[in-house]
Amino acid sequence: MSMEVITTTDKSQRDRLFDDLRKNGNEQERQVVKFSGNEPVMVQNTADGLIGQLIDVIVYTKDGTRQAISSDPTKLKQLRPRFRSNWSVAYPKS
Repeated sequence: MSMEVITTTDKSQRDRLFDDLRKNGNEQERQVVKFSGNEPVMVQNTADGLIGQLIDVIVYTKDGTRQAISSDPTKLKQLRPRFRSNWSVAYPKS
């Protein structure tokens, strides 16, 4: 049996869809499941049109909220890929 999956970034929308599918009298529809995950945030470079994952640069400072642990400027930066949560509903295909 194959499953149809609907994914959104809005948890309340996923929960409403789940409830609607569970209320349907169809036995297959009552087999619906909900789950969550995460996905990379993708961006497109306007200069060359290439698509890649968004990377946040975190800079640590001696007097800022992020405590510096080194005096070397290259060690004061961290590159962190950005992810976002997603919410899904899966149900059997008819």
